[in-house]
Amino acid sequence: MSCALVMSLLVLGLAVAGGGIGWTAEYQAAAGWNLREEPLACPPRPPALAQSEAPVIGGDRREKAEAEAAAPEKNGTFQLDAVVVTATRTETPVFDTSLPVNVIQRRQIERELPISMSDILKREAGLDASTTGPNIVRPMIRGLFDDRVLVLVDGIRLSEQRGGGDHRLSIDPDQIQRIEVVRGPGSVLYGSDALGGVINIITRKAKLESRAGGRAQFSLAGGVNSANGGLENTTALQAGYDRVNLFFNSVYRNTGNINTPSGKLFHSFYRGYTLSGGGNINWPQSDLTLSAWGTAANIGVPNRTATDSHFDGEVHVMTQGTYRRYELSEFCPEIKIDAAFQRHQRHMVILNPTPPMVHLEVFLNLNTWNFQPQATFTWGKRHRVITGLQFFREDAVSNRDRWGNTPGGWLPQPLPGVIPAAERTGMGLYLQDEINLTEKFSLTPGVRFDWIRSAAGEEPGHPVKANIQDDTAVSASLGALYRLTPHLHLAANVGRAFRAPTLLERYFFGPHQTTVDLGNPNLKPEYSFNLDLGLKANYPKFQGAVSLFRNEISDYILKRRTGLFDSTSGLEIDQWENVARALLYGLEAQGEYDLGAGLALFASLCYVRGKNETASTDLPDMPAFRANYGCRYRKVVQPDCELWTEVAGLTAARQGKVAPLERPSGGYTVLTWSAGVTFRKKLRLNVMVANLTDKSYHDHLSRITWINEQPGRNVRLNLNWSF
Repeated sequence: MSCALVMSLLVLGLAVAGGGIGWTAEYQAAAGWNLREEPLACPPRPPALAQSEAPVIGGDRREKAEAEAAAPEKNGTFQLDAVVVTATRTETPVFDTSLPVNVIQRRQIERELPISMSDILKREAGLDASTTGPNIVRPMIRGLFDDRVLVLVDGIRLSEQRGGGDHRLSIDPDQIQRIEVVRGPGSVLYGSDALGGVINIITRKAKLESRAGGRAQFSLAGGVNSANGGLENTTALQAGYDRVNLFFNSVYRNTGNINTPSGKLFHSFYRGYTLSGGGNINWPQSDLTLSAWGTAANIGVPNRTATDSHFDGEVHVMTQGTYRRYELSEFCPEIKIDAAFQRHQRHMVILNPTPPMVHLEVFLNLNTWNFQPQATFTWGKRHRVITGLQFFREDAVSNRDRWGNTPGGWLPQPLPGVIPAAERTGMGLYLQDEINLTEKFSLTPGVRFDWIRSAAGEEPGHPVKANIQDDTAVSASLGALYRLTPHLHLAANVGRAFRAPTLLERYFFGPHQTTVDLGNPNLKPEYSFNLDLGLKANYPKFQGAVSLFRNEISDYILKRRTGLFDSTSGLEIDQWENVARALLYGLEAQGEYDLGAGLALFASLCYVRGKNETASTDLPDMPAFRANYGCRYRKVVQPDCELWTEVAGLTAARQGKVAPLERPSGGYTVLTWSAGVTFRKKLRLNVMVANLTDKSYHDHLSRITWINEQPGRNVRLNLNWSF
């Protein structure tokens, strides 16, 4: 039924909102092109967007930013005319790129009142999340997650080193201005780890504007949710004087354990805060932006047997500087330089009550440096060339404290850290050209070379010995966009991507969930070959997209049982190995239709199948077929008062195609109602009732298997006041 709804929306949109079979005359007239007088501008823009969404530079960039801030926000959540930077590293409308892209705007995040990042991702076509309770979130794209999905924050890779463990995604939803997601391999522009795709989380920052005199805006917000007794408080300050702009944001979040219809989910609490701030200064042909954010929290990790399981005082901080220079010459419209530093401190605490009683604390510190210069060139009025260098260096150090409860009391039992002192250094060079061949047809070829070195020292008692490994790879991609009509674009992409093994996969030794994991220094990189085909429709009343994809990965890294047991914990030892050739394929569709009078219908669906072709079995942790659908109503009651309400459903099918030793899961449908009111753009109240029917259910991608872990009926309320 949900599949039929999405396809009906797509067909209805093409039929009702369509028109415009005569491509050439309509497109040229709308865009104002005269091919006899001058060559095509590069790259081409859809007629409705030719003026408003073209790349801007210098003072035009500030004028565009100010105009966007003043313009009313659109009702839809699926917007093909949204401008993104992640797909091509330059400002490009979603409709005018060959890649399948999701854009999640700030207004959508405010409407959905998410408890965690998984609430945001699960409503999008092609996206999902593997979770362990509400705090431990591993974003998923097309069935791939952990270090096969590259997570960026403001264009800088997030230094998570997840490696299959239960680790938090260190971004609070209230930090986010928007999220851009490129589905499908992105190694040409972003290097290792982008086999499944790229998630670029763009944080809230100071507005880029230049006006005489001073200006300031302050906002306060508070929220509650009933499922975990959650309380959150946020503040934000925007200020500026002439060419200088400043921003500050704080978030405090305190939640208890999740209440489910099946009982309380212990160790699912969260208590912490996030601070962010920065500023920019702009000149006629350049600007400089500095920003920093940090989060510190106690984070529960659900565990069936432990009496205590949480990250204690986890800290993640990031500082970043970005310099842009515009109009250097006729052939070089922009250069950009990014530099960043991150420090991530993990402190895991586990108290196991079963004999022998053990108290374990694991410390892991990660430092990461990034440097990314990039230049944009135009050549022959038909080419837009992006080239750049990406450098990163990360180091990791760990130690463990263990105490055993003996008749003589708690006694220390020394253990080596989960990883010896280790470091990873990488450098990538990339080149991509957006070529406008004709008024209808564009190509985007790209190529990249990467070198990554991993090294670890010797640590007494650690089974992984001193080691140095070098990985090199060449990635390439080719995107094609064919404009069937001004409102209908056909896209295709083919590409080769790679992923270098992480420090944890090579050098880790310690507990992860129900096993003890052992690194493998001799791991080889994974390589993928991807194909996808898509259709995008962008009409005044309807916007939609459909994508088919196939992604084949060689030297796929999985954890394999060794048959050995750890003498300290008694758990079986698993080791990372290149064991398989993996194949993932599937379908994604998303659309929204404007019925008029403030009413809109929206729907999305996604299906992915993952197979271990070497062993002729299914891959583990594959998402079930899922569909989202609903209806939204929005009305301006008075010039200074706006109301909206929405009813939405999420249906997941039964997942029976599982890997050996993996448990199948049942299907479910949950309903959500939400509403809000905005008064004079100063006061905003949003309310949501999630899981209206208080259904008890289990998400197949959750690692919690001993209880139906999803929250029961959850009332969320948020009030925001700006002045």
